[in-house]
Amino acid sequence: MKNKYVMTRRDNIRYVQDHLDNFVSNALHLSRYSEDDPLRSIAQNNFYTAFDYIMNNPDVENDNHCLLEIHTILMDGLNEEIVGSLTPEQIEELDAMLNQPAKANVEIAIDVMLYILDKRLFKDGDVRVAIMFANKFMIDHGCGIITVFKSKSDTFRTLYKAYRSQEEKTDEFKNWIYKYCVRGPKVEYQ
Repeated sequence: MKNKYVMTRRDNIRYVQDHLDNFVSNALHLSRYSEDDPLRSIAQNNFYTAFDYIMNNPDVENDNHCLLEIHTILMDGLNEEIVGSLTPEQIEELDAMLNQPAKANVEIAIDVMLYILDKRLFKDGDVRVAIMFANKFMIDHGCGIITVFKSKSDTFRTLYKAYRSQEEKTDEFKNWIYKYCVRGPKVEYQ
């Protein structure tokens, strides 16, 4: 798997800023917040705050502390339990996922996202936290962003459900995310 997009962190941030409203709208839709949901405005604000945190904190390591901070931001005010720590085993596994020098950054980001989804590290918000944490890694490495367009959200959910039920994980869901959810400027490097 190759990086589809190669840019500086600054250019990646500019791309995200130019499309931020669409990315937040996609995230709200994937999280199943309807227009009349009383928690929608809180969740929407949390997504904007998480993107702000990601874009304005380049010195924050992509590690378990960052993951927990993103979870805290995304779940703030939503009456959901916020997890305060991961087990030593989860921290070790996450670090191993983040440090795969033979893989392209986009593949590492997708692997980390799938790890978080598979392990269900949180009581609620796994999908949004997994995608946003992967996006921190993507933006820091200038390789675009992961977003699930509204038109693809049902397919995402179907593939996610199938992925979770697999004993031996296949690459179908991973390849689908790469093909349909990794976005960047129009110029692609393949």
